[in-house]
Amino acid sequence: MTISNIPAGRQQIDDIDAQLRELLATRRDLSRQIQALRSAEGGPRIEHARENEIIAVWADELGPRGVEIAMAVLTLCRGAAGQP
Repeated sequence: MTISNIPAGRQQIDDIDAQLRELLATRRDLSRQIQALRSAEGGPRIEHARENEIIAVWADELGPRGVEIAMAVLTLCRGAAGQP
């Protein structure tokens, strides 16, 4: 992706940021539904082995900063205990 000027580049960044926020909101909703289903079946709300797999994928793709991003995403998507 090539840009011809700073405003065009910034607009593209703004567009990507909006897409990321939308995707994160969708991911959060799906995660909370899975947590509710798991809890209803008597399982734990959070599955740490699954989270470790997710962190590893982000780390493989983006290095140490990927771990930080994965942790932020997982924290956002966990919600508070007692929330569906």
